[in-house]
Amino acid sequence: MKTSFIFFIGMLLSLSSQAQNLASEPKGSYGGDGKNAPHLQLKEDHTFIYTDLTKASKPVVAEGTWSLEGDELVLEPNSKTNLNKRYTMTREGMCIKTRKNFAFYTLCNCK
Repeated sequence: MKTSFIFFIGMLLSLSSQAQNLASEPKGSYGGDGKNAPHLQLKEDHTFIYTDLTKASKPVVAEGTWSLEGDELVLEPNSKTNLNKRYTMTREGMCIKTRKNFAFYTLCNCK
């Protein structure tokens, strides 16, 4: 009984450290293809490319740098653009979410 309890605690610690590693380096692709849903590409060198062509009259394409502040992903675009700059990490770093007025966005990294 005692060894199974210690094993269980060890598994929980292992899973929580894996979740922290995912959230500490959220690189990869989030969202859709950019045409039907927004797309965010986070690169290892802390640069990003954001593409949202869902509204033909106001397409959004932005590049810049990203950083983490706690559980928030912060985007700093290179130019003025209509882009949400703060995203909250959810689902152990697999998704990011943001809100703009009454619109809620969740972009997931579905490898």
